[in-house]
Amino acid sequence: MSFNSTKFEQRVRQGIEVLEISCNSSQINQLVIFTSEFFKWNSIHNLSAITDEDEFLGAHVMDSLAVIPPILKTVQEGLLSERAQIADLGVGGGFPGMLLAIFIPNFEFFLVDAVRKKTAFLQHIKGRLRLTNVHVVEQRIEHFSQQRPHSMDATISRAFTELKHFIKYSEPLLKEGGLMFAMKSQKIAIELEGLPKGHQIIFNDELKIPYLDAYRCILSIQSMRKSNE
Repeated sequence: MSFNSTKFEQRVRQGIEVLEISCNSSQINQLVIFTSEFFKWNSIHNLSAITDEDEFLGAHVMDSLAVIPPILKTVQEGLLSERAQIADLGVGGGFPGMLLAIFIPNFEFFLVDAVRKKTAFLQHIKGRLRLTNVHVVEQRIEHFSQQRPHSMDATISRAFTELKHFIKYSEPLLKEGGLMFAMKSQKIAIELEGLPKGHQIIFNDELKIPYLDAYRCILSIQSMRKSNE
């Protein structure tokens, strides 16, 4: 598949405007390079089942970028540090963590995945884009949390697992009062019924994703447990 970078960049700019995200031309250029490299790698290593450029733009790129305003809202409310350390659990081919690292350069991202072909791509793109705020972690989440207990300001997950499992994975990593951002592609009323004690819902926002006609939401949960519990 030939990648039309000019068309893609134009549509990215339109989508970012809809999402009301502040960025510069350098960041957009990095996103275009990321996408071009992703398609090259995907044709060989099968990083994603999505191979259509238009579908990729909506389902991967805009879906990832749409969570930036809700996340930054927690910074404005004093719930998250302006220089937060965030672990993306099950990052796959880089969504949302690698794209968030491009557009929120003050944050430090730990991209955790146990699949070598995906972490190899992430290491490649980290170097290609010269991203100093990215750490690629090729480990199971449980092993990473043993090495870095209670070190993260927040975790994020994009349809990686059920909410209760995401919370279970996140707890050992989070500092006291840390946040969990769960990106979901379906209404999660049933999952919320099983929310463990000691957790507070900060928000549950439905997202309107440019170029994507599907339900999306982001849920933020704060751990009210002590870090030594």
